[in-house]
Amino acid sequence: MRKWLATILIVVIEMQTSFVAHALPSFTEQTEQPCKACHLNVGELTPTGRQFKLKGYTQGTRVMPFSLTATASVTKVKSTSSSADPSVTMPKNGSLIPEEASLYVAGKLSEHMGGNLKWTASAANTNPLFGTSGVQTGTRVGHDFFLDASDVRFAKQDNVGTQSVTWGVTLNNAPASQDLWNTTPVHTFPYRTSSLLNAWGTGQFGPTTMMDGGLNSQTTGVGIYAMVNDAIYLELSNYLKSSPNLSLLQLSGPLNTISTNSNPYWRLAWNHVNQNHSYMLGTFGMVTHLTRDPFVAGSASGKYTDIGLDAQYQYITDTHSLSAQATYINEQVEWGTRSVGRSHDNPSGSLSTFKAKLTYDYARTYGSSVFYFKTNGSTDNLYWSYNQDPTVITGACNQTNSMLAYCSATGTPKTGGIGFELYYAPTPNVHIALQQTYYKAFLGGATFIDNSSGNSRSASDNNLTYVYVTYAH
Repeated sequence: MRKWLATILIVVIEMQTSFVAHALPSFTEQTEQPCKACHLNVGELTPTGRQFKLKGYTQGTRVMPFSLTATASVTKVKSTSSSADPSVTMPKNGSLIPEEASLYVAGKLSEHMGGNLKWTASAANTNPLFGTSGVQTGTRVGHDFFLDASDVRFAKQDNVGTQSVTWGVTLNNAPASQDLWNTTPVHTFPYRTSSLLNAWGTGQFGPTTMMDGGLNSQTTGVGIYAMVNDAIYLELSNYLKSSPNLSLLQLSGPLNTISTNSNPYWRLAWNHVNQNHSYMLGTFGMVTHLTRDPFVAGSASGKYTDIGLDAQYQYITDTHSLSAQATYINEQVEWGTRSVGRSHDNPSGSLSTFKAKLTYDYARTYGSSVFYFKTNGSTDNLYWSYNQDPTVITGACNQTNSMLAYCSATGTPKTGGIGFELYYAPTPNVHIALQQTYYKAFLGGATFIDNSSGNSRSASDNNLTYVYVTYAH
């Protein structure tokens, strides 16, 4: 660990001496406010930051809209002993890598229109992962270059009778990326996770709902929203299939093809700000229609209904700040009778996820977070359980037709654990963090199956260390 931190600190020093000290991202230049005005830490907005996003990124003057971020990291899983070939199933484990770089075109376009467009180049990509029998047992991170979660808005502020209403229209490519709080998918906590986890087929929190990342960078969403008296926020959006084959609209993960033009997303939240304190209680959700089950080619189409509840509290000062977030999502899935006996035990199923986080920040320089997570769902042996019979070609978790690196020993997706993150921001444009995750259960319980070998694997074998440094220019 000391070797990793020393190497990353050297990288930080080199970056700081390679760029002029006053170079800041475009939003800071546009508003002429320091980063801490809008961010409590990387990824978490303050009330001022939420107002800036609500009003369409238009506050301030027009400036050059370009910004860059780059991340170097080390991802280390506790044990790879269950794998048939760790260099194939978990490549780059424990290695310092240039993880990714992003280009932003972000800022004010006109008096009432602005945006935040983000293109990401992933340097953490690996080839598709194959087991010893020559079949795929994992997924790659995605394409080398893709349109990341992006948002363009038109916004105005009007008085309707005695009510002050800020309203607008959003165009985005990732459900909930347009949300103002840090509890919904895309911008939820922890605000950064390792890209290698997707290549390894692990997933930091185990299985997730469809709207929690399953449609990012492959849909086009249009919605209308309004904030009434800075107290009640409402939004209605609809998502359509986009064109992922265009060179600037590549995907960041497996394709989950939307089959209809009606995939509604909704958001309702109560917001209250009282001096240094801010509160939010809300609900959100989405109904998604897919042409197929996302992991099993040829399976029946699916209807995914996700409903979420969330809450946030922040106490923010220049010196001592505290924030807490919690999110619960319940997903009900209807695959239909065609899927029974082919890829699922039953024509329907359920999945639920819960996450909670508490952060203390000192002077926007030092911070620490603790988090808890839990996933559970209905039993589905045909989908989740390991099957070593090479003649079986149905289900999601078998060596002949699998997109999953790990399989359940109990037929359930049960996953849970705790973690912490320590971060240090020596300058406003440098963020260094150590993130640690401990698992009590993974894919069904204290043990699960490594799909590359059929060996049993302990949940604690997936205990994860992630060290990263991000530079913004």
